[in-house]
Amino acid sequence: MIARLGRIARPAWLWLAGSLLARVVNLAAAIALAALPVWAIARVWGGGEVSLILLAAALIVIAVLAGAARYLEHYLGHRAAFDLLARMRLDFFDAIAPLSADDEDSASADLTTVATRDIDRVEVFFAHTIVPAVTALVVPIAVIAAIWAGAGTPAGLVAAAAFAVGVVVVPLVGARASSRAAGQTASVRARIADHLASDVAGLAEIRTLGAEDKRMAALAALDGQLADASRRGGAVLAIRRGLTIAWPFAAAIAILALADRASLASHLVAAVAVIAAAPAATAVEAFARSLPAALASARRYLAIVDRAPSIADPADPESIPEGPLGLRVSGVSYGYGDALVLDGVDAEVAAGGSLGIVGASGSGKSTLASLLVRQRDPRAGSIELVGGERAVGISRVRLADLRRAIALVEQRPVLVSGTVLANLRFGNPQLSDDDAWLALERAALADDVRAHPDGLNARLSEDALSLSGGQRQRLALARALARTPRIVILDEATSHQDPQTARAVRAGAQSLPGVTLIVIAHRSAALEGIGSVLRMGAA
Repeated sequence: MIARLGRIARPAWLWLAGSLLARVVNLAAAIALAALPVWAIARVWGGGEVSLILLAAALIVIAVLAGAARYLEHYLGHRAAFDLLARMRLDFFDAIAPLSADDEDSASADLTTVATRDIDRVEVFFAHTIVPAVTALVVPIAVIAAIWAGAGTPAGLVAAAAFAVGVVVVPLVGARASSRAAGQTASVRARIADHLASDVAGLAEIRTLGAEDKRMAALAALDGQLADASRRGGAVLAIRRGLTIAWPFAAAIAILALADRASLASHLVAAVAVIAAAPAATAVEAFARSLPAALASARRYLAIVDRAPSIADPADPESIPEGPLGLRVSGVSYGYGDALVLDGVDAEVAAGGSLGIVGASGSGKSTLASLLVRQRDPRAGSIELVGGERAVGISRVRLADLRRAIALVEQRPVLVSGTVLANLRFGNPQLSDDDAWLALERAALADDVRAHPDGLNARLSEDALSLSGGQRQRLALARALARTPRIVILDEATSHQDPQTARAVRAGAQSLPGVTLIVIAHRSAALEGIGSVLRMGAA
């Protein structure tokens, strides 16, 4: 796991190396700022002379150097942090983008937790924990060597034993319990996030069913689990913190106990150096504290990044036929678990024609739509694109080519915060203003957009909640038409439209040259003007 995370952080190693060097300089300067005045006092007490001017000048230079090194350490560390954050989040989104509907077994709130909290923990571990942990080895070794040379072997051995306690023993205290608590904390936090997201999405239903108390009780139970896990981790942390505070002063007292009058000055400097260097060594305790949480977060992150999508490009893809496309469904079956939703479905629509799919809720209409754009693969049967003299199975073409050829507009489309034009350019970044207006005209939304003072630059709230349900559906249709697909599938995409607007929307979609239109609806009345109809279940 550590090796894998090291490879992830490889692009930031140069910045981390610079941050490491700056931290070593900063810590060395901090030790010098503490030890130099003690040395001067001891020298004067022993009858020697010290130039106050030179001492003050040296302290000023060291202080400026410490400040500059501190700034550089943080600057380079944050540069590494931002690079890591960007790369990890891009890799995360690249990993989840190709997942099919059957692959998405993680709740959206759980994915959000991974994309935010878990990635942040891994980034903090590398950008703000690794460098201090390395200096926790380098700086104490240098201090031990200096004490050994300046104060003698006994003082050097005491310093070595003290730093061994701080660097090795303290971080191991309660390591297993801390690791378990960190894993449980991350798991419960993800479940709480999922619970809250579900409550927000189903707030109306929860109130209607009077289930507020039940949902709050379930949330309280999760909160109790989180408190228990945090309490166990906190107990270990408290013991470590106590030991972290105690060992430097115990070492300093032991070093002073070894001194006689002749060696008091050198032992006094050595004692102060141990105390001043202790913050460097205590970084290992912080490393041990953050490591379990970072590894737990890394496992959750890598579990998603490493997930292989069940729907992938074929090894030897074929090209899609040129010109208008028809669609042929032959003996298609699909189910969830052991229950079949589709069983031997057959349907065909000619290039440039139209097909209606009608059925009650649960009859498999939306499932069939997801199969047509290969969000899923059928358990049996085939789906082919037909053009001219050729037919090719959709599993034999690249996914990008397939989804350029077929546009699916769903009942509840996903829109993003931004302008109307920005939403229309999804899937077609080079869309011109003129073509954007043409797509809006075909979706019967142009008049609504023109009525806004900002027109195409009118800003939408998150998920376009400032629009009505019908406007959101028509904007999603305009976005699909702006890509000039050869097959358009409307899955209940006019459910919020009045009959006149629904007819205008279908006519606009069919105005694309050579387009094939598939309309999915609950009622046959919504399929007025459609060439042929596939009835599923009781309609």
